[in-house]
Amino acid sequence: MIERDLNKELDPLLDLIVRIDDEHHKLPLYGRLKAISPQFLTIERKDGRLTFIKRKAVLFIEPVKNQHGKEAV
Repeated sequence: MIERDLNKELDPLLDLIVRIDDEHHKLPLYGRLKAISPQFLTIERKDGRLTFIKRKAVLFIEPVKNQHGKEAV
């Protein structure tokens, strides 16, 4: 039940291209949000690589405005 509450905010972003600001990078990370777990977010980068981001480190997450091409930025 706790996991369901944690994912309620992020579920609408699943499979969208998102911008993520986190504590460990100066520049934002961009990619398609592929999976949400209690500890990590998984994004797929434009070149197909998967990147795992600790949820505790995420400062801000938002969908990018242009979802038209459905390709990661």
